[in-house]
Amino acid sequence: MGIKEEMEKLGTEIMGSYDVRGEKIGQIKKETEKMMDDFKVSHSQMSKELKNDLNKFNQEIKSKVSGMLNDFHSTQQEMSLEQRKNLAKGVENRKEEVNKTLDDFKVAHSQMSKELKNDLNKFNQEIKSKVSGMLNDFHSTQDKLRAELEKVSLSWQQTASAMQEKRSGAKPVPEVLEKKIIKEKLPEKTKIVEKLPEKTKIVEELSDKEQALVLIKKHSEGLKLTEIGASLEKDWRWYIPIVKELIEENKIRKEANLYYPI
Repeated sequence: MGIKEEMEKLGTEIMGSYDVRGEKIGQIKKETEKMMDDFKVSHSQMSKELKNDLNKFNQEIKSKVSGMLNDFHSTQQEMSLEQRKNLAKGVENRKEEVNKTLDDFKVAHSQMSKELKNDLNKFNQEIKSKVSGMLNDFHSTQDKLRAELEKVSLSWQQTASAMQEKRSGAKPVPEVLEKKIIKEKLPEKTKIVEKLPEKTKIVEELSDKEQALVLIKKHSEGLKLTEIGASLEKDWRWYIPIVKELIEENKIRKEANLYYPI
């Protein structure tokens, strides 16, 4: 068979099958349209069901969340009240503890203050005793030194007198007169000359403390410390501890810068 015949045969078959194919295509089209309609209906139903389920779920979620929030607020209020009670109780306990600590501190401070005062008084007494002993030792040493100085001066005066006698043939100065001259050169031991304007008097040998007391008793109008020093021919600062000791012994009194007898 030639090509022409085959082409004609193919064209005839195609033409013959066109109607069948058109019918099948129409059928497929109808089925597709039906399927689409069913899908739309199913999709619409499913959408409604999903919306209903979603709304229901939202309502359930809102209800649960609202319940949880209410429970949380209620629990929070209960905890807040309990915490406030505990805090107030703690504050009261702290106050009681602080007050107790302060009371204990006051008692301890009072006891410590008494002990310190007693220790201080004891220390002052010991210091006074030691200072008094030191002053007595000093006065004793001073008296010994003065006595030695008197002996040295007397020996020197005798030696000088003997040498003068040998040189000029003059008689030596009597020992009693020499001792009197030496004592006049050492007024702090052997005599006290009051330099106050109203009177001048030689007093027998006394300690510095006794000399100060005798001098103050003679002046009821009161004496300054500088006047005491000038009258007893010593630096007035020397008599600061002495008048203080006399005041403590209630033998004299002090008003302003004057010392009066009692």
